[in-house]
Amino acid sequence: MPANATVLYPADSDATFDLDYYLKTHLPLVHEKWGKYGLTDWKVIQFATGADGSKPYSVAALLTWDTIESLQKALGTEDAGVIFADVKNFSNKAPVFLLGNIVGSL
Repeated sequence: MPANATVLYPADSDATFDLDYYLKTHLPLVHEKWGKYGLTDWKVIQFATGADGSKPYSVAALLTWDTIESLQKALGTEDAGVIFADVKNFSNKAPVFLLGNIVGSL
């Protein structure tokens, strides 16, 4: 069963985020390091302000994996350390990670 890791970056008033670096450097690094563990694709969302005026997150990455086990294995590797160490190069906030199986899609 395919799985997803959603990575959310806070939109706090003091948050910084370099989208250009994220798209051109970080996500290619993620693909290079984790593709061998079952990462099949990624998508990035840049959030707008919601209808209620709130914006808790500025950016999200949706990472699709072949299985939840593959995702969990990748998180336990040295490659994960390389990926997580790169966060400081584009964001001053730690991301929120949500992991789970994809149980429906169109």
